[in-house]
Amino acid sequence: MEKIEIKFFLKMFLPLINPREGRAALRCLFRHTTAFTLHKGETLFPKNISGTVGQIIVVCSGLVNGFLQDNECERTNIWLGQKGSIYICRGQNSPRPEHLNLEAIEEAIVFLIDHEELEACYKSHPELAEIFYTYFLPCAMSDVSERNIIFRLPDVAHRITRFRKFYPGLYERLPKDLLLSYALCG
Repeated sequence: MEKIEIKFFLKMFLPLINPREGRAALRCLFRHTTAFTLHKGETLFPKNISGTVGQIIVVCSGLVNGFLQDNECERTNIWLGQKGSIYICRGQNSPRPEHLNLEAIEEAIVFLIDHEELEACYKSHPELAEIFYTYFLPCAMSDVSERNIIFRLPDVAHRITRFRKFYPGLYERLPKDLLLSYALCG
């Protein structure tokens, strides 16, 4: 990791772990975390690369659009990630692993944490399981729940109103075509 990415890693995860007793756990988490800096318009992976399968995606800064893209369909926008957003991709053993890719709407720093490797660390570092179940999972579930609500609202006006409440300030930052893909969904 670059110096700036290490700084973001510590800023994000140090408050979640007891610094005296959790140093080994923090080092373990660091070893299983890959950092990416994405410039505006850049995607995380080339088309049809399943690099996010089984990963926990943590957005540390900036703004990204998560989209599905495979041989069967065109690009489908499904997730907006801003600072603090978390998305948990299905693993290789799930019935349909997700081929999620990210595109930077603004310059962003994103961490990928291998979920299976993290689970393997729980035995020696139970505080990592606590971070997953008290921080990662609730954040990801809240975001998924809100997206489902927005997608199911009956009309565009209601979707935009709900979108603006859940993502304050984001409405103005999104390109119109991307905003429409979320507001006109359903």
